[in-house]
Amino acid sequence: MAAKVIEAIRGLERDRFRAMVDGNGELLDALLSDSVVYVHTNGKRESKQQFIDAITAGRRRYRQIEIQSQDVLTVGNEACVVTGRALIEMEANSGALLFPIAYTAIQTQEAGHWRLIAWQATRCAIE
Repeated sequence: MAAKVIEAIRGLERDRFRAMVDGNGELLDALLSDSVVYVHTNGKRESKQQFIDAITAGRRRYRQIEIQSQDVLTVGNEACVVTGRALIEMEANSGALLFPIAYTAIQTQEAGHWRLIAWQATRCAIE
């Protein structure tokens, strides 16, 4: 059972990162809880709507998100804690920004669907 849940969560994480790169607000809306707390590497905290709006309006442009490592821990039947590292490539006014992050994501069951309820990321030193 846990193995199936873990694989499903890994798929949802990939889907969310792809939606961020593609600017797919509809998919992000489905993948994020209405009460998600999204904390970026710079400490900025956003609501679901603020996060989606910044991406769909092109104010935040992700070129690529590459998962480097990822661990998924199931917590009962209702939650999963995802910890990982990823390489983020963003488009900024000055050109491309490339930086590694460490992150924690919490996925929870809502009405039979897994949704992201919390995200916190920290920018890492380039090793």
